[in-house]
Amino acid sequence: MSKKSSENVKGKRSRDGTTIGLSRKLRRLNQSLTSVKETSYLLAGPMELQQVLEIVVRTVAKAIHVDAAGLRLLNKETDRLVLKATWGLSDDYVKKGAVTAGESMLNAMALEGEAIDTRDMRTDSHFVQYHDEIEKEGLVSNLTIGLMYRGEGLGILRLYTRQPRIFSPADIKTAEIVAAQSAAAIVNARLYAEAIDADRINRQMKLAGQVQLHMIPAKAPVIDGIEFSGIYVPSYGVGGDFYDFIPLSQTRWLVTLGDIMGKGIPASLRMASLRAMIRAFSQTYGSLAELISATNGLFTAETDIGEFATLFSCEIDVTSGTLAYCCSGHEPALLLRDGEVIELGIGGTVMGLDDASRFETETVSLQKDDLILLYTDGLADAPDFNGEHFGQKRIIHALKNSAHLSAEGAAKNVLWSMRKFAGLNRRSDDTAIVMIKKTN
Repeated sequence: MSKKSSENVKGKRSRDGTTIGLSRKLRRLNQSLTSVKETSYLLAGPMELQQVLEIVVRTVAKAIHVDAAGLRLLNKETDRLVLKATWGLSDDYVKKGAVTAGESMLNAMALEGEAIDTRDMRTDSHFVQYHDEIEKEGLVSNLTIGLMYRGEGLGILRLYTRQPRIFSPADIKTAEIVAAQSAAAIVNARLYAEAIDADRINRQMKLAGQVQLHMIPAKAPVIDGIEFSGIYVPSYGVGGDFYDFIPLSQTRWLVTLGDIMGKGIPASLRMASLRAMIRAFSQTYGSLAELISATNGLFTAETDIGEFATLFSCEIDVTSGTLAYCCSGHEPALLLRDGEVIELGIGGTVMGLDDASRFETETVSLQKDDLILLYTDGLADAPDFNGEHFGQKRIIHALKNSAHLSAEGAAKNVLWSMRKFAGLNRRSDDTAIVMIKKTN
């Protein structure tokens, strides 16, 4: 072969080598871009968080051709970087120990959005705490990328090789793009989980609300000479306010209205417990004072310190036309008679405070057209847009304006007066109203 032809062959080999090298780089870049594109598709829809994390470590590891990967999320309360997903790492390495955000400058830099390329983890000071574990795992080079979302570091992504490697700008850019996609997907997954939790809680609240409504009398009893009416308006679907009409005999009725401290399902459960106690004791105790004392003793025993209820109870005897009542730390009932309002406030302390609490009762003789209002503090505390409460004075004014109405009409009129005052302002407390009217 002549020198010329040899040179020609050499030149051809050189050009082929360049072409082959360029082709490899293009294929690798194409694979990386394809991985990025696939990741964007995979992470676009609603998914559970763990599913997102596993997709991320697997995809980015394959995209830039590393041997292993690990993804840690930042727990702000503990400052720990918690390992959530891995690819290509042994169980022993995964369990090597806790990692905190502040234990090395590398972690802090990554959480600020920097990409850190480490040529040899076995000797690098950032990894000195785990040099033995790194050596045993056979890891050499590392690329650490922060998972950034709107300037906030959510965690870090670590990519490992078992041979020395300097990551190219293209490698780093690909990892950063996937990390950015991943951070957005992590936020979406968390929001998705919160939405699922909220939906589940809403369903539970709805079910609890339905159960509670079954505990509230569907309609008031109908008795010659006495009218009853009750209204219950929860502020959170379920709550701790309640009222009840309990027959003691053909001519005697026990009316109760109470307010459990707190809101939501816990208050609703305590309300159901107190209501059940009252109903049970009402069939065994002879006097109203004994009934309240027994109920308080059991309620105190079954509730934690600081949990209590206020209660207004009254026993109406249709034959004698009397009303015996006990106000247990509750808003006094209001008796409207001939345009004047009398507070019914005799009783004792709140229920659940002390099992030895003593309670007094008072008996009132009812007259024709007497109107008696029982209510929880949600009525008085309802605010307008200026933060002013509806208050007892307005309640009394509304009650006086209802003197000519039936018990049901009077109850609705008082509630309407409160709603007119509050407007569309959100009320944060439940409201229960019971109206009693002597008709003959």
